Amino acid sequence: MFEFSGPINFLGPSPKAVEAVKQNAKLIRFYPDPNPVEFKSEIAKYVGHRVEEENVILGNGSIELIYTITEILPRGFKSLIPVPSFSEYEKAALRVGGETVFVQLPENFALETEKIKRAVTGDTKIMCICNPHSPSGTLYSKEAVLDLLDFCHKKDIIFSVDENYIEFAEKGQDTTLAGMVKEYENLFVIRSVTKFYGMPGIRLGYGIAAGNLIDKLETVRQPWSINGLAGVATLAAFKDTEFIENTKRTIAKERAQFAKNLSEIEGLHVYPSVTNFLLVKILNRKITSTKLKELLAKERILIRDCCTFVGLDDSYFRVTVRSAKDNQKLTETIKQILSKPQKN
Repeated sequence: MFEFSGPINFLGPSPKAVEAVKQNAKLIRFYPDPNPVEFKSEIAKYVGHRVEEENVILGNGSIELIYTITEILPRGFKSLIPVPSFSEYEKAALRVGGETVFVQLPENFALETEKIKRAVTGDTKIMCICNPHSPSGTLYSKEAVLDLLDFCHKKDIIFSVDENYIEFAEKGQDTTLAGMVKEYENLFVIRSVTKFYGMPGIRLGYGIAAGNLIDKLETVRQPWSINGLAGVATLAAFKDTEFIENTKRTIAKERAQFAKNLSEIEGLHVYPSVTNFLLVKILNRKITSTKLKELLAKERILIRDCCTFVGLDDSYFRVTVRSAKDNQKLTETIKQILSKPQKN
């Protein structure tokens, strides 16, 4: 099976992280530390930008944090989400009685800040964006994101920015808002070790925010949500510079070639990406993304049909960057499918 649907680092986890789990397997006998201060301190050092231990909150993956932030909001609040975007932002709001307002992004997925601001009302209590953007792979400029953050700060609106793919971006360190949490008490930066570090099974996410916001979140966070092996695996991965450098180098190289090969197929438009995935639009409407997904599945190839994203239709699909051989396999198979006449 060729797995192109889930945007996880195809290189897998850091070998040092795997070894750390093996060496610390005995920890499963004990309850994990409910407040691992040293672990938070190490995360703060990893993030940099003057972030300190008291600015860090842990979650069972970034999902727990996405849901936790909505629990401190007043009932009947409105959540503003530029779309397309990750579907869990909406689900998290709905779960606690919130209402979601969507703002459609343009064809090139640029962050139209003035249009987004106009959608804000007195009931808007949280704005959720992801940078780099999913599912397009676009990296928004720090200036554009700061413009929205500053606007939300003046309106007393939580600004939640999901940076799950930030490590893939060459300019990620220059673009992250992590260093702004002490200046903006409404800012909540969310990350995890799922995508870049290839550890979805560990379920470790972390949020970065001002101390006051962290304190509020800790009062509603589920206890014992971080397992005992998550910390040792995460720290080992963070310190594996060879793995980090190899991942950045390999993904950048394979992404460029993959995008080039796909864009050479007549009838496809490939959006530029700084992440480990590519969003593709089918220009030839003789086949839908859903049909393409079905035909590829018969060849044991899985892609992400994007028709389920609010703001996209069945002309979009997403593929994860994998090895040159795997990417070539997908490219050739798509080329073969599109060259054949499609039955209605």
